[in-house]
Amino acid sequence: MAIAVTAFVLPGLHSGADRVAAAGESSTEILSHSVVSKLPDGIEFTANVAGDVEEITARFSIQGRRATQYDYLDFGEPAVFTTTAPANGLLFYKTDTVARYLPPGVTMEYRIEVLDSNGDVHESEPSQIVLTDSRFEWETVSSGGVTVYYHGPVTTRANSLLDASLQTIQNMAPVLGIPFEGAPINVTMYNNIAEMIDATVARSGAISRELITEGQAFSPENTVLVLGGSSRSTGTMSHELTHVLLSRAVSGARSSVPAWLNEGLAEYGNIDPGVAYERYLEWGIDTNRIAPLTALSTFPGDPDLVIVSYGQGRAVARFMIEEFGPGKMAELLAEFDASRDFDAAMLQVYGLDRRGLDELWRSTVGAFPLAEEQVIATPTAVAYPTFVPYTLDNLGAAPTSTPAPDSDPEPQPSPSPETVSDPDDEAESGGGGCFAAPGAPVEGGMALIIVAVGSAAALRTVRRKS
Repeated sequence: MAIAVTAFVLPGLHSGADRVAAAGESSTEILSHSVVSKLPDGIEFTANVAGDVEEITARFSIQGRRATQYDYLDFGEPAVFTTTAPANGLLFYKTDTVARYLPPGVTMEYRIEVLDSNGDVHESEPSQIVLTDSRFEWETVSSGGVTVYYHGPVTTRANSLLDASLQTIQNMAPVLGIPFEGAPINVTMYNNIAEMIDATVARSGAISRELITEGQAFSPENTVLVLGGSSRSTGTMSHELTHVLLSRAVSGARSSVPAWLNEGLAEYGNIDPGVAYERYLEWGIDTNRIAPLTALSTFPGDPDLVIVSYGQGRAVARFMIEEFGPGKMAELLAEFDASRDFDAAMLQVYGLDRRGLDELWRSTVGAFPLAEEQVIATPTAVAYPTFVPYTLDNLGAAPTSTPAPDSDPEPQPSPSPETVSDPDDEAESGGGGCFAAPGAPVEGGMALIIVAVGSAAALRTVRRKS
């Protein structure tokens, strides 16, 4: 039936424009599309589309991130485009802000979507691209799932970083409790600070002025930036790669790993450690500038204390692994990833919480002991006087403290008719009011006086007898 309809319609077409319009209703076509990395400034999307076009959208995601982003290509007014004169869409997606920052080396998956005038969406097949720094022409060396991007005559140095990466994986995978093979890791190696500084994510002003960033790890994205021109480049490489490996061990709780353990394990995995952290830690121990582990979920803003904290984290991580065995660290990370409660995981695996571990480690390095924990006691109840209805016989009687309630009070007998006072005697009793007796001790610096108004006769009686 569809073939018959098509055969009937085709002879009725008279002009080229009519043919395009009729075909466009069901044959909107994405002729070509591409994306070019313009990092660190942005990403450029292009698309050529024929047929009925209302909107052209680039939809993309970065591997390791959950969010999918999109933006619209600029292609002019909505119209019908032919294959010889297609719609040429262009989008420059800026990444030069902190909110949109993308590190070089991330893998992006994208597709082009076209919306026609009927509300139908036409999609391209998904495509992948590694977004590199567009300022340089890159070459690569790869092995064991790690690819190092480099430029210039530094192939030997790039191979050294690759070897350091593979050695780090062999050393740390058993400690962290992860397999040796995982998602591909991309390493971008810069030759000097001037090249690298524009590609790194912004840090705080104080730290940026005092410390040079020689490497950065972007764990969910499996991406590392390294300053290859540094004499410590292989150590930096293994440090940053350990961050990526650690995130695989605690993928569900990676954002909650305390900074001292995160950086401590990264330095423990460093195959070429320097001496700065150790010297600063010695100074911190001697001057009592090492913070409690419970205060090192994040590092301080003081650059000197940041370096102390790195050394402290490394020393504690080494103590945990060497004192209790590497298998315990893998158990801790697995338990923490499941429970999201670090102290509970510590108690489960080591029988110690962070404070207990801190005290044990401090005793082995001769550090000052932890300050006593300040326990805020809940206020205890103050025994207030018992206020009882008065008669003229008990005026001036000293109050007694309220007794504790009987756990099983005996039932009190109901008053018998003989105990009911006469109405005339009621006027003499002065019942209906209560107050603290004069001269009684005042608890808590505050006196409580309660006056209840009785009958006029009762008040006159009290006045007269006073």
